[in-house]
Amino acid sequence: MHNNQPNESQKLILAEKGTRFGHNIIDTIGFYFIVFLHAMVLDEWLGIIPEGGSDWFVFYFFFLYVMYHALFEHFFGKTPGKFITKTKVVKNDGSKPSFMNILGRNTARLIPFDPLSFLFSDRGWHDQISNTYVIVDKKKE
Repeated sequence: MHNNQPNESQKLILAEKGTRFGHNIIDTIGFYFIVFLHAMVLDEWLGIIPEGGSDWFVFYFFFLYVMYHALFEHFFGKTPGKFITKTKVVKNDGSKPSFMNILGRNTARLIPFDPLSFLFSDRGWHDQISNTYVIVDKKKE
């Protein structure tokens, strides 16, 4: 039987919507900082962004967006925003998700209106699709 709820024996505490909104704001700022640095290097130093932009830059932007979240969550279980809000990403049994699971989770963030899915549920579509949870990290840092 497939269980989509956190394992009760682990006593996982789901992160509140306000906390998730907070780490989303922090991660958005961090992500745009990385995009700014990449754009500066690609344009100013290498001169490879044509005047008026390019279609490939849109795809590159989405790639960076997915990889920003996926790499942090894979290696640390959390993004910089989740470090600050003391939350982390886990599977329903409290274990660390695989890289493919994390990659799927963060690719699902590109679904239009994914942020609005929090209006109807405690978990966004990207959480539900990947069967992951954002929980309070009780570990002492």
